Amino acid sequence: MSTSEPSTYDMSFYCPEVTEWESKPLTCDVTLSCPKITTNSLTLPSKAQTEIDDELAALKEMMRSLRTRRNSFSPISSIPPEILGVIFIHHVQQTQLVYAPDAPAVLSWLKIGHVCRHWREVALGTPELWATPFLNSLQATEEMLSRSKMASLKLKTGRRFLMDCVQKTLMHVERLQEVSLPFFSNSFGSSTMHCCIPKFLDRLSSCSAPKLQSLCLEAGIKQTPRISIPISFPAPNLRSLQIKNCDISWTSSVLTGLTVLDIKKLSPECLPTLDELISVLRRMPALHTLELEDALPTLPPQTISLPRAPRFMNVRLSHLKKLHLAAKMLEVANMLARIELQESTTEIRLVCEGFSGNPNRQWNLSRPIISRALKSCFKASPDKSRQVPRSIQLYSTTTSCIRLHSSTVRNPSSWAGPKFGMDPDSLAEHSVTLEIDFPDEMRRTILCDLQRVVPLGNIEAMYFHFFFPCWDGFWTDVLGHGATRNLAYMHMHGPRQALEQLLKSLRSRKYSVSRHVNRRSQQKPIFAPALSHLVLYGLEFSSSVWNGIRPSDLLDVLIDRVNEGQGLDHLEFISTTGILARDVQLLQEVVADVSWDEYESSIDEDFDQDDDSYDSNYFDPIYHNYGFDSDYGYSS
Repeated sequence: MSTSEPSTYDMSFYCPEVTEWESKPLTCDVTLSCPKITTNSLTLPSKAQTEIDDELAALKEMMRSLRTRRNSFSPISSIPPEILGVIFIHHVQQTQLVYAPDAPAVLSWLKIGHVCRHWREVALGTPELWATPFLNSLQATEEMLSRSKMASLKLKTGRRFLMDCVQKTLMHVERLQEVSLPFFSNSFGSSTMHCCIPKFLDRLSSCSAPKLQSLCLEAGIKQTPRISIPISFPAPNLRSLQIKNCDISWTSSVLTGLTVLDIKKLSPECLPTLDELISVLRRMPALHTLELEDALPTLPPQTISLPRAPRFMNVRLSHLKKLHLAAKMLEVANMLARIELQESTTEIRLVCEGFSGNPNRQWNLSRPIISRALKSCFKASPDKSRQVPRSIQLYSTTTSCIRLHSSTVRNPSSWAGPKFGMDPDSLAEHSVTLEIDFPDEMRRTILCDLQRVVPLGNIEAMYFHFFFPCWDGFWTDVLGHGATRNLAYMHMHGPRQALEQLLKSLRSRKYSVSRHVNRRSQQKPIFAPALSHLVLYGLEFSSSVWNGIRPSDLLDVLIDRVNEGQGLDHLEFISTTGILARDVQLLQEVVADVSWDEYESSIDEDFDQDDDSYDSNYFDPIYHNYGFDSDYGYSS
């Protein structure tokens, strides 16, 4: 502080003198003395202030230490660091399953290091937590590679990534345990992805990857030249291979000892022969997942018979749990004929992408082979690891393609409602999926053969979502009489003809169609005798006697079944037009529980078209601070 004499300042203020009757202003002159302030005195702290600042810092550190000691007595602090690290690893893995690799939220687990000093020390001392570098930030990638020490690395790219980050990670190829380089069309990183996979393969050619266990590579469909997996692949511990739009030699060393083989979209010149494919599968005795899409041996269109081999020459995949095949109908059947499915197989998905040549002949050749494969999945295993399917969904949005799905759950919640059947592949309950693309003239033949392809005798619930034309006797032809003996629940969304044919089939034995055998009338078994729940979704009833099905027609059928002891317990209308309140009242006299959403018209006259357009200027903020800069300032 300056040692000069203090300056004098005069400050005047108004001070009223208050009496009982009046107040008079009183002016007082006050003289205040203070030291003269200079520039140096404002910037330089006094010795006393410095000492106080030091004491405050010491107190802050003491409080931090006391909080740490106090936290050490809490029950959670008694968990050994090794176990706490395992808990953190599990949390990180769950977070990475929820968020995409390029999403900033994938790093939300970093908050565990902000809880207390002990947790931060454990997090920093657990290299596995940092083993999946964040490839959107070079600083983050470098810091995570450093903190991961010698832990096995996972290289996963999303829609956005920096090529420099990928190259930094590839410098540690000997530590790579999992590599996932998918392709996203019209994405930020799609242009760099074309060179990302070749760089990885080039790096792999110069050094081995002894820890690599999982490899997923996907190139663009227009990638030129085509990416090819080298014949000599230095990854002796590889167990999972997934490639799409990439080529591979079927003599490559990589096709040995795998547990997951997923190949999609091979170029025609790289498709295997049947013998090559069977030979590869024999080198994978522990295989539990096999997915081949447009990667099966081809057959000439004029094929009139499939090559047969003794059963002992077929490949037995004792551990196979999931089988997905997608190709032309005859190619799928040709592959199935050489595989002996075991009780371990719990999921089959067959996508038959049309026919080549004579469709009727190819269907007759393929049907018994596909039927044999599917029947094995409709049997319960002795150890109850595989249960008998209880529900079937027949789904079709076009006139030339159907999808058939089965589930071990009687009423899968995702099969009904407004999104009924829209995303069947995401349902975990599916055990069998059969998708067939066929010409229009084959529709009736294939639908009538479904009961011969898929055993329906134990099915308790059926869901139908289709809009192709129906014919007279449709339900009996498709489902048969005996196949519906256990059918208790039926959910239908289809055309008007489907409803008309359903009402004909639902009539009791008294009104069923009879035929003469040896001059005697023989009545057919009643259709779905155990049916107790019927859900009609998006159908149309009419009030005209000349046009369409009336609610009274449904009432007559239900009364007829009640009289024969085959009445319904529950009837539900969802988004169904032509049903009025008075119709519901009449139906409640024959059905104990009638559910109606009061949907009376397919057009709401009060509905106004929303002309709001999509806001193209919407900005999705991306965070820039990922918590890698500082290791200080975390209080306990």
